[in-house]
Amino acid sequence: LTPNLFLKQMLERYQKSETDNNNDKLMTDGVTKTWDKLMLQKHCCGVQGPSDWQEYTSAFRVMHSDADFPWPRNCCVMDARGLPVNLDGCKLGVPGYYNSNGCYDAISGPMNTHAWGVAWFGFAILCWTFCVLLGTMFYWSRIE
Repeated sequence: LTPNLFLKQMLERYQKSETDNNNDKLMTDGVTKTWDKLMLQKHCCGVQGPSDWQEYTSAFRVMHSDADFPWPRNCCVMDARGLPVNLDGCKLGVPGYYNSNGCYDAISGPMNTHAWGVAWFGFAILCWTFCVLLGTMFYWSRIE
């Protein structure tokens, strides 16, 4: 899994205001909720960091000016009530008031771990199927 896959989805769908159809709206809402939850739980921002929101054109950037908010509010360090510790410090990018690390490691680590298990399980099924087919072909070739 490459960071570009997650980056593309995040930039195209996060808080996108104008959707093409109902399915696109559902996908956009799902991507937005997932990223909001991920950034809050893992204390991260963007895929590779908060600069993702500034360096690339995104649906979020269309809705929010860089002066208003350079990155989503969920990138801010939150207190126990779920509010930013210092909103102005977060907007200005003061270290300690925003999460400077990216979310890619939080996403890719578990997915890569599970991907290996799924791949080995698939390989085991493939080997079993090969043996069954080989046995079946041998059996049918022996019948007169």
